[in-house]
Amino acid sequence: RCDVDGRGLQDDIGELLLLGGLIDRAQLDQARKVQKKTLGRIGDILQERGAVPQEAVVAARDLQTRERLYRLFQQQTGRYRFEAKPPNFTRPTINPISAETVLMEGLRMADEWPLIRTRINNYDAVFRAVREAGAEGNDADQLEALIDDAFSEFVDPAVKAGGAVAGKLGAAERRVLELVDGRRDIHRLIARSRLGEFETCKALYNLLQEGYIEPVRAVKRRAQPSQRKSARWRGVALKVAVNGVLLAGIVGLALVLPGQRSALEDNAAQLATEAQLRLRANRMASVATALEVFRLERGAYPERLDELVEAELVDPTLLVPLGGVGFNYVGIGVDYVLQ
Repeated sequence: RCDVDGRGLQDDIGELLLLGGLIDRAQLDQARKVQKKTLGRIGDILQERGAVPQEAVVAARDLQTRERLYRLFQQQTGRYRFEAKPPNFTRPTINPISAETVLMEGLRMADEWPLIRTRINNYDAVFRAVREAGAEGNDADQLEALIDDAFSEFVDPAVKAGGAVAGKLGAAERRVLELVDGRRDIHRLIARSRLGEFETCKALYNLLQEGYIEPVRAVKRRAQPSQRKSARWRGVALKVAVNGVLLAGIVGLALVLPGQRSALEDNAAQLATEAQLRLRANRMASVATALEVFRLERGAYPERLDELVEAELVDPTLLVPLGGVGFNYVGIGVDYVLQ
């Protein structure tokens, strides 16, 4: 079992079954009314009422559990507590998942997400098909797939058939391509495919790369650059103002208390250094935010930080060296180093 705090749409079995096209809204509403009276689980209620088969509920819970676990690999920091308890299999609701599978798949996803995000970064985007999937392949292709499958014991069973290689479509790509209709956004494609967020986005990336689909539109408009700049610089200005007040206070103490000047000089120098480091950290955070906005708009990180100024994402003064030390930046398309 795997539970999370702050439950969202992807953590509601009823909504997953609805978006997956397995039940309709009326069936879900009726099941929720029963749930309020019995406090039962929505999946069990739908199954008992004959709305969905048991296999569909188990598959939805399997997918939900995997998605929750793999989401952990996207966290940068966290606090963990491990408790050793005997497993309770008196009421099995999902198929057991080995720790090896979770680790192998989680690390694979963490490694591949940055490349996928270069093209799949707005889940409100809608795609349409411009090419049809070809034949399943000749005997040699099928034999190659069979051999690959023999060495894929750590791969998620839902997508074990593999991804696309150059010129070919895997099972995940074919399933997603069948769902692309020029109306469904990425949120609905994830729910309908029942492959999970990562495998669906990876399939869309491969389909885009191979020219099978093309973007049509994004349902929601992004904020205009001027609006982003205004909102962003209000936060930057506040941080700069706070650090400025801190520096002014340090200087004031050194001047107003001449009798204790010798004792305060060391403290003032230390505090000034700390304030300068904090101001530099604030500037670096603002530059990092601008780099992410640039990547979302252009598809890759800039080669030079000056391109952020040209795109009106940062003020030129933000890149002025602080204390004689400027930023050391190296952009490599889908990643960057900022020091």
